[in-house]
Amino acid sequence: MYKIFFKLVFQRMDPERAHYLAFRWIRLAARIPVLRTFVAAALAPRHEELRTEAFGLRMHGPFGLAAGFDKNAVAIDGMSMLGFDHIEIGTVTGEPQPGNPKKRLFRLVPDRALINRMGFNNEGSAAVSERLAARTPVFRTVVGVNIGKTKVVPEAEAVGDYVKSAERLARHADYLVVNVSSPNTPGLR
Repeated sequence: MYKIFFKLVFQRMDPERAHYLAFRWIRLAARIPVLRTFVAAALAPRHEELRTEAFGLRMHGPFGLAAGFDKNAVAIDGMSMLGFDHIEIGTVTGEPQPGNPKKRLFRLVPDRALINRMGFNNEGSAAVSERLAARTPVFRTVVGVNIGKTKVVPEAEAVGDYVKSAERLARHADYLVVNVSSPNTPGLR
């Protein structure tokens, strides 16, 4: 089903538009209890032998989602429903930012890969912190938060920008990642 859908829709669609369309469907499915239960049973069965422990965190298994897909913490339950055992949101910056100008996501069809030049587009640490604080988890999932430097913040003020994000977000995270290298952000190479 994935191959047919990919060839008919996503392969012909702008990669960023396809990302947001798939993202909306995942979020929608996670909000419908019957669908959520069915999808989780099919795609995210829990097996005791896969339980994983790392850095003192107990996870259902070793399969995690890295930062970059859910930048604003809006689909944690949707991604858990699909079988991810831990989810890292972000990269979240101290202040909201639109990211790099479009076209910034490129598909490499023969390699089944993407080139991501998004540039930390996100709603900012205050908005993401509020969303995480208000979250009522449907699935118990380990959640990490990846923080980065706001593009417009001068390099000399980078530490303060990271501290602002850490203070807002760390209390909502099972772990925190400080992203100090991004080829898409001036001063972070």
